[in-house]
Amino acid sequence: MIGLPVHVTVPKIRDIRLRYCSRSDEEPAAHLGKSLLRLGICNAKDWSGSAVDFVERGFNRFCKANGADEAKKIWSGCLRIMDHPFELTEQERNSAEPESPAKVIYLVGEYDASASIPIGATLALLEREHKFLPASFYRILAHNLWKWMRVYDYSDALEHAQMWMEDLDEDSEAEPMYPKVAQNVPPCIQQYSKVGERKARRFLGQIEPSLRSAVARQLVRHVLEMDTHGRGRKHAWAGRLADQIPAIEDFLNDADSCGPGCLISWYEDDEVNACFDEEMQCLGQNGPLEPPIVLTFRLDGPAKELDSEVKRVFDYAGAMVRSLATGAKIVEIIREIYDEHLRQHRLKSGLQTEPSSSGLRDQ
Repeated sequence: MIGLPVHVTVPKIRDIRLRYCSRSDEEPAAHLGKSLLRLGICNAKDWSGSAVDFVERGFNRFCKANGADEAKKIWSGCLRIMDHPFELTEQERNSAEPESPAKVIYLVGEYDASASIPIGATLALLEREHKFLPASFYRILAHNLWKWMRVYDYSDALEHAQMWMEDLDEDSEAEPMYPKVAQNVPPCIQQYSKVGERKARRFLGQIEPSLRSAVARQLVRHVLEMDTHGRGRKHAWAGRLADQIPAIEDFLNDADSCGPGCLISWYEDDEVNACFDEEMQCLGQNGPLEPPIVLTFRLDGPAKELDSEVKRVFDYAGAMVRSLATGAKIVEIIREIYDEHLRQHRLKSGLQTEPSSSGLRDQ
């Protein structure tokens, strides 16, 4: 049965703001927004009546202009401007609500998943060009990724395996996986594991024009470009601010270490992956995770000092996004090489060519 229509008035929600911002949100955003306007990062068209929205629009455009869309294809995380250096629950936010607007705001970078980089097949391809090329490429790639995230690779797996083997009793047998972590490090990496960044960078620059493989040239070109974007930058660990900001020190005392932004393994489902899975099961059990990137803006100085602060932080953010955008191109090529390695292996071994977990890289 269909009843008679009921006379109900539905209010129009058009032009109503989607969120509410208090004075403690708007005033710091207004200070930052004026600086962004002076620096040309924001413009008058970004204004919608809210300083928070004004800053957000300029910041989003800035990130996209530096390659955020390309970076997001591989790296899972976010880069945010916040009034606290870590996430607060609603109860914590209400209890910490300041009587006056904040004098310091933060640029915080976090990763919510580890990008898988199965690099073994790529190292084999590079070794066919020159015996020193795989170690040099690996060194510069890992060195630059470490500027923006925690990197989990074979060195972490070696430490994890060694710790477990040392804790075993004499009568206990070690998991067969643990000794294989050291045994399966590729000779091309093991032999030149002590190579420094300068030597590796110089070698890559010299050999790039003479490489026979177009894929190898592309990889070397991209990794040198990534290195250029990150040149002179240091990882902005939250711990570097602990002495200046008591709230960060208190948070880090109760926090667990930050999660990795990527996992560099030889092949998917190898011993490095197994050690990674074991460690990640315990990560976060002792408290919230430490954010891997934290920088500050001080808002209580004169306009010239504020502009200098904002430029410093945005220069860092731009370098980070550009570097990760180039890094994303490298990872895409590495994955293509690995997928080709899988196809060849299946043909040689007689295995059926079926979709498998090798394509699932968002764990």
